[in-house]
Amino acid sequence: MLEDKAIYLKKHEIESLVKSFSLFFISLGLFLTLIFYLNYKQKINDLDQKILSQMRLCSFDLVCPDFNIDFKEKGDKKPLFIYEVDDGLEAYFSVPTSKDYFLSITYPAKNYKAKKAKIFQEDSYKFLFFLIVVALLSLLFSFYSLYPMKKAFRTIEEFIKDILHDFNTPISSIVLNSSLLESDLKNQQKILRIQQSAQSILALEENLRAYLQELKTQKEDFDLTTLITQKQKNIQKIYPQVKWEIDSQTLKLKANKNAFSRILSNLLVNAAKYNKPEGKIITKINPKKKTLQIIDTGVGIKNPKKVFDRFYTENERGTGIGLHIVKKLCEELNIQIDVTSSKGHGSTFTLYLDTLTKR
Repeated sequence: MLEDKAIYLKKHEIESLVKSFSLFFISLGLFLTLIFYLNYKQKINDLDQKILSQMRLCSFDLVCPDFNIDFKEKGDKKPLFIYEVDDGLEAYFSVPTSKDYFLSITYPAKNYKAKKAKIFQEDSYKFLFFLIVVALLSLLFSFYSLYPMKKAFRTIEEFIKDILHDFNTPISSIVLNSSLLESDLKNQQKILRIQQSAQSILALEENLRAYLQELKTQKEDFDLTTLITQKQKNIQKIYPQVKWEIDSQTLKLKANKNAFSRILSNLLVNAAKYNKPEGKIITKINPKKKTLQIIDTGVGIKNPKKVFDRFYTENERGTGIGLHIVKKLCEELNIQIDVTSSKGHGSTFTLYLDTLTKR
């Protein structure tokens, strides 16, 4: 019960949370940056006007130790207007007794830069504080907007899990009783069809469980050839007409074995299900390239690029979810998977397993 009530996020929920947070935070952050920039520019303008006012007072009594006083030719300068020069801030004032010269009053650059730096520092602290507030608000808002979707996903998942649980008992009963009938009835072909149908339903159930299940992080060491042989024995009971060739070379892997086993099962079952009569399945392991190839002589795939899309199928018997789950699990295990196929001549699925062999 405690586990059911625990708050945790799945991969797609984390992705939604990150995107929502990024959208809110970047939008509000840019707006906040603009506000502080305009506010900073206004404060600098106010500082300039304050210094100009002090210069005006200085021009009357010339008693102003914070300013430098001089006389300069008028030129194209305007009186009562502040200029930013190399020496600092400079303003010019008319001299009643002179037509050719202005009274020049300069505020030192060192003092001016110090005042600007102080304003910038104060605004920076305020900006960082409000940016943190914006980040927290964005995070809270993202969680709040994610909650309805999270709740809906949980409800759907629990509903499907309940259905899968109810499926398990009657399907297992069908498989068991069909095995018992196999020795009593003469028409083995009908029994075989029942077993194939039951195994298809079981495979669909396992695929749905894999689709809903959040992949666990624990890894274990296992031998690839041994795992393939185990899968081949189980599948061959249902598809005895298919011939198998298993590469004797082996490869040691370290990964979530259940997830990798699900990938392997789906690929091998598909290779058997959609094979030709007396067709062949070949598994090739390349220890140097660290690859596994599953080659079949089956009906082939018309659109190999679409084969991993959810619900895409080219056969009436398919559900279009098996290979989509293969792709999903490969992404979870960081496995690259490629497919090449020719309609009527078979398909080749290649798994690149270098990420599962690194220690």
